[in-house]
Amino acid sequence: MSSRRQKIRPETKVLLKQIGIGALVFGLLALFITGVWHGTRLPAVTIDEINVYGGETIKHRVIEEIVAAELSGDYLGLIPKRFTWTYPESRIIDSVSAIDRVHSVEVSQTKRALSVSFDEYVPYALWCDGDLSSEKCLFLDETGLAFSKAPVLSGGTYLRFVTSGEQMEVGKLVLPFDIFSMVNELVELLAANDWYVSRVELDNVGDAFLTIVGGGELKVTIANPPEEIVDNLRAILASPEFSHLAPGNFQYIDLRFGSKVYINEEPAVPEIETASSTLG
Repeated sequence: MSSRRQKIRPETKVLLKQIGIGALVFGLLALFITGVWHGTRLPAVTIDEINVYGGETIKHRVIEEIVAAELSGDYLGLIPKRFTWTYPESRIIDSVSAIDRVHSVEVSQTKRALSVSFDEYVPYALWCDGDLSSEKCLFLDETGLAFSKAPVLSGGTYLRFVTSGEQMEVGKLVLPFDIFSMVNELVELLAANDWYVSRVELDNVGDAFLTIVGGGELKVTIANPPEEIVDNLRAILASPEFSHLAPGNFQYIDLRFGSKVYINEEPAVPEIETASSTLG
Protein backbone atom coordinates (compact mmCIF):
# COMPACT_ATOMS: atom_id res chain seq x y z
CA MET A 1 0.00 0.00 0.00
CA SER A 2 1.26 3.41 -0.88
CA SER A 3 1.54 5.86 1.97
CA ARG A 4 -0.76 8.76 2.03
CA ARG A 5 0.40 12.28 2.57
CA GLN A 6 -1.34 13.99 5.38
CA LYS A 7 -2.97 17.12 4.06
CA ILE A 8 -2.73 20.37 6.02
CA ARG A 9 -6.09 21.61 6.97
CA PRO A 10 -7.12 24.96 5.42
CA GLU A 11 -7.56 26.67 8.76
CA THR A 12 -4.03 25.59 9.75
CA LYS A 13 -2.65 27.14 6.58
CA VAL A 14 -4.38 30.40 7.41
CA LEU A 15 -3.00 30.33 10.95
CA LEU A 16 0.55 29.63 9.77
CA LYS A 17 0.28 32.40 7.21
CA GLN A 18 -0.87 34.85 9.88
CA ILE A 19 1.96 33.80 12.18
CA GLY A 20 4.46 34.34 9.39
CA ILE A 21 3.07 37.76 8.56
CA GLY A 22 3.06 38.69 12.24
CA ALA A 23 6.67 37.58 12.66
CA LEU A 24 7.66 39.58 9.57
CA VAL A 25 5.86 42.69 10.78
CA PHE A 26 7.34 42.34 14.25
CA GLY A 27 10.80 41.90 12.80
CA LEU A 28 10.42 44.95 10.55
CA LEU A 29 9.06 46.97 13.47
CA ALA A 30 11.97 45.91 15.65
CA LEU A 31 14.39 46.89 12.91
CA PHE A 32 12.61 50.24 12.50
CA ILE A 33 12.67 50.97 16.23
CA THR A 34 16.31 49.97 16.45
CA GLY A 35 17.11 52.18 13.47
CA VAL A 36 15.24 55.12 14.96
CA TRP A 37 16.86 54.64 18.36
CA HIS A 38 20.37 54.61 16.92
CA GLY A 39 19.71 57.07 14.09
CA THR A 40 18.36 59.81 16.34
CA ARG A 41 21.42 59.54 18.56
CA LEU A 42 24.00 60.09 15.88
CA PRO A 43 26.27 63.05 16.73
CA ALA A 44 25.42 64.76 13.45
CA VAL A 45 21.75 65.15 14.45
CA THR A 46 22.19 65.77 18.18
CA ILE A 47 22.12 69.26 19.73
CA ASP A 48 25.30 69.64 21.75
CA GLU A 49 25.64 73.42 22.03
CA ILE A 50 23.40 76.06 23.62
CA ASN A 51 23.96 79.75 22.90
CA VAL A 52 22.08 82.52 24.72
CA TYR A 53 21.77 86.13 23.60
CA GLY A 54 20.07 89.22 25.02
CA GLY A 55 19.13 90.67 28.38
CA GLU A 56 20.98 93.08 30.62
CA THR A 57 21.00 91.71 34.16
CA ILE A 58 19.79 88.12 33.79
CA LYS A 59 22.71 85.70 33.71
CA HIS A 60 22.90 83.59 30.57
CA ARG A 61 23.90 80.59 32.67
CA VAL A 62 20.39 80.59 34.17
CA ILE A 63 18.85 80.41 30.69
CA GLU A 64 21.29 77.70 29.60
CA GLU A 65 20.37 75.51 32.57
CA ILE A 66 16.65 75.84 31.84
CA VAL A 67 17.16 74.95 28.18
CA ALA A 68 19.41 72.01 29.08
CA ALA A 69 16.73 70.70 31.44
CA GLU A 70 14.14 70.81 28.66
CA LEU A 71 16.52 68.95 26.34
CA SER A 72 17.18 66.14 28.80
CA GLY A 73 15.37 62.83 28.45
CA ASP A 74 13.54 61.45 25.45
CA TYR A 75 10.13 60.91 23.90
CA LEU A 76 8.58 57.55 24.87
CA GLY A 77 12.02 56.19 25.67
CA LEU A 78 12.86 56.27 21.98
CA ILE A 79 13.76 59.67 20.49
CA PRO A 80 16.04 61.95 22.53
CA LYS A 81 14.85 65.50 23.04
CA ARG A 82 18.20 66.71 21.73
CA PHE A 83 17.35 65.29 18.29
CA THR A 84 17.58 68.28 15.95
CA TRP A 85 14.31 67.53 14.13
CA THR A 86 12.09 67.18 17.19
CA TYR A 87 13.60 69.26 20.01
CA PRO A 88 10.89 70.80 22.28
CA GLU A 89 10.92 74.36 20.93
CA SER A 90 7.58 75.42 22.44
CA ARG A 91 8.45 74.12 25.91
CA ILE A 92 11.80 75.91 25.82
CA ILE A 93 10.10 79.20 24.91
CA ASP A 94 7.50 78.76 27.66
CA SER A 95 10.07 77.85 30.32
CA VAL A 96 12.40 80.74 29.51
CA SER A 97 9.47 83.17 29.26
CA ALA A 98 8.42 82.16 32.78
CA ILE A 99 11.52 83.86 34.19
CA ASP A 100 10.73 87.18 35.81
CA ARG A 101 11.46 90.15 33.48
CA VAL A 102 12.01 87.96 30.40
CA HIS A 103 9.94 88.47 27.24
CA SER A 104 10.11 88.06 23.44
CA VAL A 105 11.90 84.70 23.56
CA GLU A 106 13.02 83.24 20.23
CA VAL A 107 14.65 79.87 19.55
CA SER A 108 16.54 78.82 16.43
CA GLN A 109 18.64 75.81 15.54
CA THR A 110 21.61 75.63 13.18
CA LYS A 111 23.22 72.25 12.68
CA ARG A 112 24.06 71.08 16.22
CA ALA A 113 23.73 74.45 17.96
CA LEU A 114 20.59 75.84 19.59
CA SER A 115 20.35 79.61 19.95
CA VAL A 116 18.02 81.31 22.43
CA SER A 117 17.50 85.08 22.35
CA PHE A 118 15.36 87.15 24.70
CA ASP A 119 14.62 90.69 25.79
CA GLU A 120 14.56 91.84 29.39
CA TYR A 121 12.18 94.28 30.99
CA VAL A 122 14.18 97.05 32.65
CA PRO A 123 12.54 98.91 35.56
CA TYR A 124 11.72 102.49 34.62
CA ALA A 125 9.10 103.51 37.19
CA LEU A 126 6.68 102.09 39.76
CA TRP A 127 2.92 101.71 39.75
CA CYS A 128 1.77 101.91 43.37
CA ASP A 129 -1.53 101.55 45.19
CA GLY A 130 -1.17 104.85 47.04
CA ASP A 131 -1.25 103.41 50.56
CA LEU A 132 1.62 105.30 52.15
CA SER A 133 1.67 103.07 55.25
CA SER A 134 2.26 99.83 53.33
CA GLU A 135 2.59 100.77 49.70
CA LYS A 136 2.50 97.91 47.21
CA CYS A 137 3.99 98.47 43.79
CA LEU A 138 4.61 96.93 40.39
CA PHE A 139 7.60 97.62 38.17
CA LEU A 140 6.90 99.54 34.95
CA ASP A 141 9.04 99.48 31.82
CA GLU A 142 9.68 102.54 29.64
CA THR A 143 6.35 102.05 27.84
CA GLY A 144 4.33 102.03 31.08
CA LEU A 145 3.76 98.26 31.05
CA ALA A 146 3.62 96.59 34.47
CA PHE A 147 5.81 93.50 34.24
CA SER A 148 6.46 92.22 37.77
CA LYS A 149 5.95 92.84 41.47
CA ALA A 150 8.39 95.28 43.04
CA PRO A 151 10.40 94.19 46.06
CA VAL A 152 10.71 96.40 49.10
CA LEU A 153 12.31 99.63 47.89
CA SER A 154 13.25 102.73 49.80
CA GLY A 155 14.28 106.16 48.62
CA GLY A 156 13.38 107.86 45.37
CA THR A 157 15.12 105.65 42.84
CA TYR A 158 11.99 105.28 40.71
CA LEU A 159 9.17 107.67 39.94
CA ARG A 160 5.92 106.40 41.45
CA PHE A 161 2.59 106.45 39.62
CA VAL A 162 -0.74 106.20 41.43
CA THR A 163 -3.97 105.84 39.42
CA SER A 164 -7.28 106.45 41.16
CA GLY A 165 -9.87 103.75 40.54
CA GLU A 166 -7.52 101.67 38.40
CA GLN A 167 -6.63 98.14 39.52
CA MET A 168 -2.93 97.36 39.36
CA GLU A 169 -2.17 94.26 37.32
CA VAL A 170 0.92 92.67 35.77
CA GLY A 171 0.74 92.82 31.98
CA LYS A 172 -1.34 96.00 32.02
CA LEU A 173 -0.42 99.56 31.02
CA VAL A 174 -0.53 102.08 33.85
CA LEU A 175 -1.67 104.69 31.30
CA PRO A 176 -2.14 104.86 27.54
CA PHE A 177 1.34 105.19 26.05
CA ASP A 178 0.85 108.74 24.72
CA ILE A 179 -0.29 110.00 28.14
CA PHE A 180 2.51 108.10 29.91
CA SER A 181 5.03 109.73 27.57
CA MET A 182 3.58 113.20 28.16
CA VAL A 183 3.72 112.81 31.93
CA ASN A 184 7.33 111.65 31.78
CA GLU A 185 8.22 114.53 29.49
CA LEU A 186 6.70 116.92 32.03
CA VAL A 187 8.70 115.31 34.84
CA GLU A 188 11.91 115.67 32.81
CA LEU A 189 11.21 119.32 31.97
CA LEU A 190 10.59 120.09 35.62
CA ALA A 191 13.81 118.32 36.60
CA ALA A 192 15.67 120.49 34.10
CA ASN A 193 14.45 123.44 36.18
CA ASP A 194 15.54 121.78 39.45
CA TRP A 195 12.01 120.79 40.42
CA TYR A 196 12.17 117.05 40.97
CA VAL A 197 9.05 114.89 41.02
CA SER A 198 8.86 111.74 43.14
CA ARG A 199 5.22 110.82 42.66
CA VAL A 200 2.46 111.34 40.11
CA GLU A 201 -1.15 110.69 41.08
CA LEU A 202 -3.79 110.72 38.35
CA ASP A 203 -7.55 110.89 38.82
CA ASN A 204 -10.40 109.84 36.54
CA VAL A 205 -11.01 113.28 35.01
CA GLY A 206 -7.59 113.93 33.51
CA ASP A 207 -5.89 115.77 36.36
CA ALA A 208 -2.44 114.93 37.70
CA PHE A 209 -0.95 115.77 41.08
CA LEU A 210 2.83 115.86 41.13
CA THR A 211 4.60 115.53 44.48
CA ILE A 212 7.76 117.63 44.54
CA VAL A 213 10.88 116.41 46.34
CA GLY A 214 11.42 118.72 49.29
CA GLY A 215 7.73 119.48 49.69
CA GLY A 216 4.82 120.86 47.72
CA GLU A 217 2.52 119.70 44.96
CA LEU A 218 1.80 120.79 41.39
CA LYS A 219 -1.74 120.30 40.13
CA VAL A 220 -1.97 120.09 36.34
CA THR A 221 -4.21 118.87 33.55
CA ILE A 222 -2.53 116.15 31.52
CA ALA A 223 -4.29 117.31 28.35
CA ASN A 224 -2.11 120.43 28.37
CA PRO A 225 1.28 120.18 26.61
CA PRO A 226 4.19 119.69 29.04
CA GLU A 227 6.06 122.70 27.60
CA GLU A 228 3.04 124.93 28.22
CA ILE A 229 2.73 123.76 31.83
CA VAL A 230 6.41 124.42 32.55
CA ASP A 231 6.31 127.79 30.79
CA ASN A 232 3.36 128.81 32.97
CA LEU A 233 5.22 127.74 36.09
CA ARG A 234 8.33 129.65 35.07
CA ALA A 235 6.24 132.75 34.37
CA ILE A 236 4.80 132.55 37.88
CA LEU A 237 8.22 132.12 39.46
CA ALA A 238 9.54 135.05 37.43
CA SER A 239 6.93 137.42 38.87
CA PRO A 240 8.01 139.52 41.88
CA GLU A 241 5.07 138.27 43.91
CA PHE A 242 6.02 134.59 43.66
CA SER A 243 9.73 134.63 42.89
CA HIS A 244 10.40 133.26 46.37
CA LEU A 245 8.50 130.02 45.73
CA ALA A 246 10.62 126.89 45.90
CA PRO A 247 10.10 123.26 46.91
CA GLY A 248 9.25 123.16 50.60
CA ASN A 249 7.75 126.63 51.10
CA PHE A 250 4.35 126.14 49.50
CA GLN A 251 1.50 123.67 49.84
CA TYR A 252 0.46 123.53 46.20
CA ILE A 253 0.46 125.40 42.90
CA ASP A 254 -2.66 124.74 40.84
CA LEU A 255 -2.08 125.22 37.09
CA ARG A 256 -5.26 123.53 35.87
CA PHE A 257 -7.30 126.60 35.02
CA GLY A 258 -5.40 128.43 32.32
CA SER A 259 -4.59 132.04 33.25
CA LYS A 260 -6.08 131.54 36.71
CA VAL A 261 -3.46 130.12 39.04
CA TYR A 262 -4.16 129.12 42.62
CA ILE A 263 -1.31 128.99 45.11
CA ASN A 264 -1.36 127.88 48.73
CA GLU A 265 1.77 129.24 50.40
CA GLU A 266 1.33 127.45 53.68
CA PRO A 267 4.54 125.59 54.53
CA ALA A 268 4.53 122.21 52.83
CA VAL A 269 5.05 119.03 54.76
CA PRO A 270 8.38 117.62 53.51
CA GLU A 271 7.91 114.46 51.54
CA ILE A 272 8.71 111.28 53.41
CA GLU A 273 10.25 108.64 51.20
CA THR A 274 8.18 105.51 51.47
CA ALA A 275 9.01 101.90 50.79
CA SER A 276 7.17 99.58 48.47
CA SER A 277 6.41 95.97 49.27
CA THR A 278 5.53 93.05 47.07
CA LEU A 279 1.96 92.39 46.09
CA GLY A 280 0.16 89.27 47.20
